[in-house]
Amino acid sequence: MSGRETAHELRIDAARLRRFAAQVMARAGLRPDDAERVADCLVYADQRGLASHGVGRLPIYAKRLEMGIVNARPNMRFVREDGAAATLDADNGPGAVAATLGMQKAIGLAWRHGVGACAVRESNHCGAMAYYTEMATAVGMIGVAATSANPTVVPWGGRATRLGTNPISVAAPTPGDVPFVLDAATSAVARGKVILAAKDGTPIPEGWAVDAEGRPTTDPRAALEGALLPMAGPKGYGLALAVDVLCGVLAGGAFGRGIGALYNEFDRAQRSGHFFLALDVARFVAPETFAGGMARMIADLKATPPAAGFREVLLPGEPEAAAERQARETGVALPAAVVQELEDLSQRLGVSVPW
Repeated sequence: MSGRETAHELRIDAARLRRFAAQVMARAGLRPDDAERVADCLVYADQRGLASHGVGRLPIYAKRLEMGIVNARPNMRFVREDGAAATLDADNGPGAVAATLGMQKAIGLAWRHGVGACAVRESNHCGAMAYYTEMATAVGMIGVAATSANPTVVPWGGRATRLGTNPISVAAPTPGDVPFVLDAATSAVARGKVILAAKDGTPIPEGWAVDAEGRPTTDPRAALEGALLPMAGPKGYGLALAVDVLCGVLAGGAFGRGIGALYNEFDRAQRSGHFFLALDVARFVAPETFAGGMARMIADLKATPPAAGFREVLLPGEPEAAAERQARETGVALPAAVVQELEDLSQRLGVSVPW
């Protein structure tokens, strides 16, 4: 416990946190490069204020690696490649490693063809999808990324879970410092936020979930025993199903109830699927024309009079970019519940916490 009786919320330098996370993943069995990739993905989320996808996932990642449910030394290979399309079999390896390979392949194909797409099968939880779409914006491309998840969401009109939270991200470069970055679950909320609320003992808003009897609930523990609701009713349901088509059916992998639960199924692999698309802007329009169009679109949004209770209209990705700037200045914020879990994990694995 680092000399403390109880853990409390703290802020920590991102580089130190990243080193710690990489050491934990390496101690759990990953190759050094793979451990660093997983760590970078998790800390990226924490830096951007997305604690639900950050280092709070380290304990469950380590547990599944140590149990052999995740393949610590996978032989990932592209089983199909034809023109601008490719399919990656991740061999049940770490999701962040497989997803990075998938987006890198999509970007490489886009350099050659203008468009590149890669479907990934037999993977695991891969973190925040914006991590991958920002790989595309970093080289001036538009990126699309999606991932399937185990069923925790009821389909519209149903009362049993059949769909995952199935998030999707779309990112595009802008003339400024902050790219357009949309990253959203197709459920009313990412399940990680409900998990974090359960750890903290705080209620969740109405409209997020139902309990095991199908009744609306604000109790996060009851929600975890029950189900999440799709965002926007039938629209969210349709989007979640589309993600299963791209990440599961198209990849020749698992989908729906074929995907194992990260936190409470330890007798089978997750078999998650991902889908990545990269678009080389210059193949569609002159880069300066695209940049000018994005600038005008953003300027028009920024000129919108703010509604009551709002200071301004924000571009998707701006709140996260602001959180990242704050993290660089004052450190990455870790909730008390996450600090406690990391200290327990560090003692078990013999890795010193960086605070």
